[in-house]
Amino acid sequence: GRLVRLLLPPSETKLKGGLPATGPLTLSFPSQDAVRARLMSALETFCLKEPAKAAKALKLGPKSIEELANNVFDGAPVLPAIDRYTGVLYSATGIADWTREQRAWAAANVFIHSSLLGVVSSADPIPNYRLSFDSKVAEVSLRDVWSDIASTAIAEMAAGDWVLDCRSEGYRALAPVPPEVESRFLEVVTKEGGKALNHFNKIHKGELVQKLVSARPHLPTPESFAQWADGAGVKVHLGGRTITLAV
Repeated sequence: GRLVRLLLPPSETKLKGGLPATGPLTLSFPSQDAVRARLMSALETFCLKEPAKAAKALKLGPKSIEELANNVFDGAPVLPAIDRYTGVLYSATGIADWTREQRAWAAANVFIHSSLLGVVSSADPIPNYRLSFDSKVAEVSLRDVWSDIASTAIAEMAAGDWVLDCRSEGYRALAPVPPEVESRFLEVVTKEGGKALNHFNKIHKGELVQKLVSARPHLPTPESFAQWADGAGVKVHLGGRTITLAV
């Protein structure tokens, strides 16, 4: 039967360190490998050769200037993406307590859109890095670098299933979900009908991931997702291309 595939945004904050990489990175959707390699190489060169320019392009202030060193990828240690990202959304997933079964479910159902690596599975081993969707690498915009490649990977990720797109607007613009893929965009609003604050919106997305990973429900359609959410105490509303989560 069909599944739901969650597509999450990455986080700026990341856990340092990890396990020694054994050979080149092996990530899901290798159709993106050429862009990944090109971008990692360009970013590494930029940070090593033009540190002042790179710091500005990556919005690194004097206190975080040492983050430039994260963009050296040869032999860099790796961690599963779900462990690497540590922002508000990821803290709310309760990842520290996930069982092996929960991690396995997430590996097949929870994906992350990285500006450096494109679309990856939550289980993919990734290095630490510093790069936002709106950064320019040596004057080149990421939208130009990724153009249709990441959108094609989203179609591969969907594999005939439907996508619950939990990304922020910047990442959706970087790689739109192709029109032939059934998808719904998750919007978090306050119960009073106002928009939820960006920060809180992330907490609620993380809590939703946690509930899904705990229950591992079979959700072949957006309608079945809405039914499940209702039973799980999550208030959602289906409207056109959007699923609204009221908090």
